[in-house]
Amino acid sequence: MNTLKLFLLMFISVLGTVAQNAPPVKKERPGYDRKEEIIYDGKRYRIHNSYLSIGGGFLQSSIRASLQKTLGMDFQFPIRRMHYQVGLMMSGEEFASNNNIQGHVCYGLRKERNRSNLAVFFGPSYSTGVEGDATSSPRFYQGFGGYVSIQAVTKFTYDIGFGAELFGEISAKQNILGLKFIAFFSGAYRGGKRNFNPHVRSENSK
Repeated sequence: MNTLKLFLLMFISVLGTVAQNAPPVKKERPGYDRKEEIIYDGKRYRIHNSYLSIGGGFLQSSIRASLQKTLGMDFQFPIRRMHYQVGLMMSGEEFASNNNIQGHVCYGLRKERNRSNLAVFFGPSYSTGVEGDATSSPRFYQGFGGYVSIQAVTKFTYDIGFGAELFGEISAKQNILGLKFIAFFSGAYRGGKRNFNPHVRSENSK
């Protein structure tokens, strides 16, 4: 009997030690609400929002002797909590001309705050263009590659801002590295704050 009592005491002591050393329980992730909003500056903005970025800059290509000028436009959109990018970019000796056109479809990560938007995207790309000049015969090319971009935007209001985008592409034909200055236009705005805002999580009934 004494042996049994001693065993029970040891067992209870071990259970107590395990309970004390158990890892903290992780908080359950809030449920997904496609229309979830926040209140900022007296206005309602949707958290899961799409945005358009448009801009121009410069790039260096492994098959061009001189620095190229580029114009580009990208549409970024969420599907549930995942983010995607579809974009088009053209580059050439001048902003009004082009010797390379590229399109890309990417997956990315995004972190948005009231005054900033940071994002990185990566995925496949397709390019078509021409080499040569007035003194030589043009050589046309096309092919697939891999594209990556990093965006950093400062927002003047929650849905409008300005920033920079570093981008690069690797393909069998050429390697590209460039920088664009971009304007940011978000579709987050949903109107003024109301007495009750059903998609603002802090105001939802528990």
